[in-house]
Amino acid sequence: MNYKRVMNKMLIKTGIFIILILAFAIICTYKIYNKFEGDRDKILNSSSLKVTYHGLGEKVSLKKITPVTDSVGLSSNPYKFTIKNNTNTKVKYKVVLEDDIEQYEKDDCGEYKIPNDIIKLGIHTKGNVSEIYNLDDLDDNVLDVGYISARDEVKYTIRLWISQNTLFQDADMHYHGIIKVIEVN
Repeated sequence: MNYKRVMNKMLIKTGIFIILILAFAIICTYKIYNKFEGDRDKILNSSSLKVTYHGLGEKVSLKKITPVTDSVGLSSNPYKFTIKNNTNTKVKYKVVLEDDIEQYEKDDCGEYKIPNDIIKLGIHTKGNVSEIYNLDDLDDNVLDVGYISARDEVKYTIRLWISQNTLFQDADMHYHGIIKVIEVN
């Protein structure tokens, strides 16, 4: 009789302990999930295109002037996004890198903008070699223009860095931009 009572107490204690561990695991999972909510993919939809920005999102920034070679620049942190055609027809689009005027106004730093002639960028799409440009060489900051077939998708990777050949050294300078995908009629 004494043995049964001891076993019942142990079962109850074990059950309570398991419930507490499960509650702790659920609460921790919830907290971790919400902590990294901002790091999840951001999705923007138009009538024909769905654009999913992965990881760093659509906001581009260079926080300091550190001149590097193109090979080092092409290994820097990427801005990745996927464009998906949601229609049954071919859609023309363009990828544009615009100055983030809101961010410049928010930080009150417009006079500290890195000049476009020393900013280099690499654009990579699946199956193609990375193309390298100076930001000031682009017409209207258009990075790419293309067509996407019906129900197809295209993945882009963009990297930005400061040209190795620059003599410009101002630690306070930075760049803010936004990658936009625009449907062309």
